[in-house]
Amino acid sequence: MQPEEILLEEPAAPPAREPFWDYVDLALVLGLLFASIAAVVLVCGVLAFAVPALKDDPTPLLLPMQLVLYLFVYICFFVVFKFRHDKPVFASLGWRGITVNPIVLVVSGAALAIGISVLAKIIHTPQVKSPIDEITKTPLSLAVFSVMAVTIAPLFEELFFRGFIQPLLSRTFGVAAGVVSTAVLFGALHAPEYSWAWQYALAVSIAGAVFGWVRARTQSIIPGTIMHGSYNLVFIVGLLLMKYGPHK
Repeated sequence: MQPEEILLEEPAAPPAREPFWDYVDLALVLGLLFASIAAVVLVCGVLAFAVPALKDDPTPLLLPMQLVLYLFVYICFFVVFKFRHDKPVFASLGWRGITVNPIVLVVSGAALAIGISVLAKIIHTPQVKSPIDEITKTPLSLAVFSVMAVTIAPLFEELFFRGFIQPLLSRTFGVAAGVVSTAVLFGALHAPEYSWAWQYALAVSIAGAVFGWVRARTQSIIPGTIMHGSYNLVFIVGLLLMKYGPHK
C-alpha cells in the first residue's frame, strides 16, 4: 500500500461543553441587567417628577416596571447568546420537552407551598410589611399581580436562576453544590422583600433547592417553572382569602 493511500482518521471532535456559556457571559448578562435596571429606575424617577401623584404614590409604576424588567432580562440573554455564541435563548437555558405529567407538577408545587408554610409556622416567621402589600392595594392591581405571579415571574426566575446560574455553578463545583448555592442566592435576593427576615430567606431557599433538584433531574426548566407557578398560586389564594375572605 502506497503511503498516499493510507487513510488518516479524522480526530474526534471534542464534546460540546455543557453549558456552553462561561463566567464572562455571566458578567456580561449581569452588567447589561444592572444597566437596564438603572435605566428603568431613571425613567420611573422622571415620571414621578413629572406626575406629582406618582411621587406621592408610585404604586401604579411598580407592575409595569416589573414587566419591563422581565423584558430586559430576555434582551440581555438574547444579546449575549446571539453575538457571542449564536445560540437561542430558551432552548439554551433548558426549555426542553418533558415526560412528567404536568398535573403531577402542579400538585407537587402546591404541596411544596403547603410544606413551606408549615415550616414557616414552626420557625416562627414574623409578619413583615412587604412591597406586595403596596402592589396589591386595588382589585385591578391584585389581579394583574396574581397573573404575573403564576406565569411570567416563575418563567423568568427559572430562566435566570435554574436555567442560567445553576448549570454554570454545577459545572464548576458539582451538581449538588450548584443546586444549593443557586438556591441560597435565590433566597438571599428575595430577602429584601421581607425586611431581611432570615425565616423568609430560608423558606425561599428551600423552595429554590427543590426547583433546582427538579431541573438537575429532568435537564429542563419546564417542570420547575410549572411547580414554581403552582407554588406561587397557593400563596396568591391565601392572599385573596386574607383580603376578601368571609371574615372581611
